[in-house]
Amino acid sequence: MSNSHGLMDNLVNNNMEMSFDCETNLREQLAVVDSMSKFYIYIYSFDLVTEMYKEIYVDEAHVHTIMGSAGNISISVKDMSRMLVKPEYISGMLEFTEISTMGARLQDKKYITYQYEGINTGWLEAILFPGTVDENGVLTKVIFAVRDINYEKNKESQLLYNSYVDDLTQLYNRKMYNENMIEYDNGKLHNNLVFLSVDVNGLKIVNDTLGHDAGDELITGVADCLRKSFSQYGRVYRLGGDEFAAVIYISPANLPRLIGQFNGYVESWHGKLVESLSISMGYVTMTECGDKNIYEIAKIADERMYRDKEQYYALKGVDRTGRQSAHNALSCMYEKVLKLNLSTNSYQIIHIDENEFKQFNDTRYTFSVEIKRYATAEYIHPKDQQKYLDALNIDFLKEHFKQGNCYHSVSYRRIVSGEFVPVVAELVRADDYTDDNQTVFLFIKIKR
Repeated sequence: MSNSHGLMDNLVNNNMEMSFDCETNLREQLAVVDSMSKFYIYIYSFDLVTEMYKEIYVDEAHVHTIMGSAGNISISVKDMSRMLVKPEYISGMLEFTEISTMGARLQDKKYITYQYEGINTGWLEAILFPGTVDENGVLTKVIFAVRDINYEKNKESQLLYNSYVDDLTQLYNRKMYNENMIEYDNGKLHNNLVFLSVDVNGLKIVNDTLGHDAGDELITGVADCLRKSFSQYGRVYRLGGDEFAAVIYISPANLPRLIGQFNGYVESWHGKLVESLSISMGYVTMTECGDKNIYEIAKIADERMYRDKEQYYALKGVDRTGRQSAHNALSCMYEKVLKLNLSTNSYQIIHIDENEFKQFNDTRYTFSVEIKRYATAEYIHPKDQQKYLDALNIDFLKEHFKQGNCYHSVSYRRIVSGEFVPVVAELVRADDYTDDNQTVFLFIKIKR
């Protein structure tokens, strides 16, 4: 568009009645205007000296003039804005078309723009192009054009929406969850807040016996039940794999009815590949723990969900309680135990030193970001930092376990009780590991 500025300079100074049989130069100028009209709804010439404007148009059948009738810029823009521009954008439009500052704003620029919403037209973009200057180099003529940008805005909105939504379930994804949790943590938590943690029972067995399409059917089934029950009261998230969460706002008196409704949807669900659906759930109300932050509330909900899962498997004859007891005993041997989901770059804290938790987990980030935080905070010995970062690089770990490896370890020095001590980080594939849902356990142990 900038290459047409010279021709447009000639246009804004022409006001003669001529036909297409006239000079070649004029025909070229008209071709430029005609070309611009394909992209712009309106094109005007602004005279910064007289503060008048003229509309530029091409009547292909009868080109008698290339300039429309004149009018005062400020008065016309105000009238146009009141009739055509949504109220919240009027002040911006008036500032954008302010004659007294237009020259300075356009200095050394090819163009400047202002995006706004029309009352009946959707999103539009106003553009100012510099035109002619006087003998002192002062801008005297400007081209003002308006174009439709609804397509770009809709595409931009769709891309933004897609970045926050899980492809399979169309629930909010881990990225949205992490950002919302920071917002919840920084703001005041309302008394009617409820945090729910939900997990699918038996997903690995379904994947192994019926295939991943059947597993996906279970996941989408849970998502549908959650959406129908809770989405009108807050936000529902798929955190990855078979893990779901919801943050809703409802009075404690109405919560049992809502939970019962959700359980009813789950019990009545039937799929094409899987006959029935089973979930484990834990939930926490703000009234139970008014002194806790959102991360502590989420942790309590997770713990309740896992207890619910243990009861489910106990009824099925699987001694997961004994396995959990053994796991708890083993956890005492380690400084830290995390359950990682490499596919979603996320983690759950199973066991951690209380002081370390307070220092590094006031805000939760992705696993890869947390690894870098520990290194940059000088929690890892400077000479071991690169080895530590390389060994726990998320892309390296994904590929390492995808190749069939069940174990990975790295030794380094980190701060324990205020001093650097040698430790070993061991990563072990979890029993529910799949290439699409790479879950592993991370154990940090002091070398004795």
